[in-house]
Amino acid sequence: MSFEDGLRVVRQRGKFMQEACDATRGGMAAIIGLDGISSSPMIAAIPTREVCLEADVVLANLNCPGQLVISGEAEKITKAVELAKVKGAKRAIPLPVAGAYHSPLMASAQPKLRAELAKIKISQPVVPVISNVTAAAHGGTTEISARLVEQVTSSVLWENSMRVLLAQGFTRFIELGPGTALSGFMKRIDKTATMLNVADAASLETAVKALSI
Repeated sequence: MSFEDGLRVVRQRGKFMQEACDATRGGMAAIIGLDGISSSPMIAAIPTREVCLEADVVLANLNCPGQLVISGEAEKITKAVELAKVKGAKRAIPLPVAGAYHSPLMASAQPKLRAELAKIKISQPVVPVISNVTAAAHGGTTEISARLVEQVTSSVLWENSMRVLLAQGFTRFIELGPGTALSGFMKRIDKTATMLNVADAASLETAVKALSI
């Protein structure tokens, strides 16, 4: 999509999700150290999935081995945090967020976002783009729009997505924006990967130099 359309859609997406937050009482929590390390992130997340099932919440983010995020109604997140601690989680921490992102509580934002996406032109990517909904490369433009809508309520398959790129032979990754959370996730996914961060002019220059070697 064009840069202008991208800005407009991102703004509207945020507005629609805030409206969903205001209409519900949701929360999220990070569950650390409950799940073992496995070659399959979906298998490794079984203990946290059991917590989700018991507390009636959902798995929102599969970030890296041992670091997952759950999402759902605020009272149920409180129950899930306690269950995770009982089951042996090293830490179970409620997150300071406005609502239950990547959960069914965001569903009211989806038709509004779908309508906004229908107003703009989406072109075929010139390079493969991995969707964190499926941990696979996007297909056609219709599929791109569908995945963007699904992403509002779907789990973020971050670790799976990174493993797809690693399996394709990628060894250097750039985290754009302030903070280094994604770089930290990658260190736990694959210690041999090279991480660069671009958050300002100075870090951009550093990254350019590193990539030119």
